[in-house]
Amino acid sequence: MNRWTARNSLRQPERAWLGAGGSLTAWLVATGRAFSVEVLQQGRQCLRPNESRALKSPSGRPGYVREVLLRLDGDAVVFARSVTTHAASRGPWRSLRGLATRPLADVLFSRMPAARAPLEFAQLKPASPLQRDVVKTWRRSAGVPVRSGALPARRSVFKRAGAPLLVMEVFAAPDAPWDLPRPRRSLALAYRLHSNLSYQGNSDE
Repeated sequence: MNRWTARNSLRQPERAWLGAGGSLTAWLVATGRAFSVEVLQQGRQCLRPNESRALKSPSGRPGYVREVLLRLDGDAVVFARSVTTHAASRGPWRSLRGLATRPLADVLFSRMPAARAPLEFAQLKPASPLQRDVVKTWRRSAGVPVRSGALPARRSVFKRAGAPLLVMEVFAAPDAPWDLPRPRRSLALAYRLHSNLSYQGNSDE
């Protein structure tokens, strides 16, 4: 089983990328490379047990799921999965349904940003069902291998009008952009980057 913890144990520069505050989209755009989003699937789906617990939703109930690949210059760098309850997807998080290839950051870090719980981190173990699902999806959609060993991931819960949305991001690319200068941990700067920089191609998370 993968253990989610408040401790970010990666080495630099990946540690800084994993722990960077604000919008991950903003940090990726700031690399200067063409940023885009590929939507893999979106719609009603059964939630995983750990997702139900994070959302404080009864186990076994369906939720609303959106999975994407975040790309730089066409290369997949991050797998992201966003989940909420089905009821919330028709209420406070209904904007999730109409995003298409726009970034989720447009909803999370807008003029009325959602409240965000502290980041949690995990190393997705090769034998875990979650890691196997991510690897299978990555290979099918990205067309390239994932990094070897455990996959570094982070997640956090956003709340709007009391309704939770869980966002998980898996840093599955073996190299870029983790070899670039690490981002500063400034939430205010991330907001400015997201607001001022334009997306190239299809633009998430």
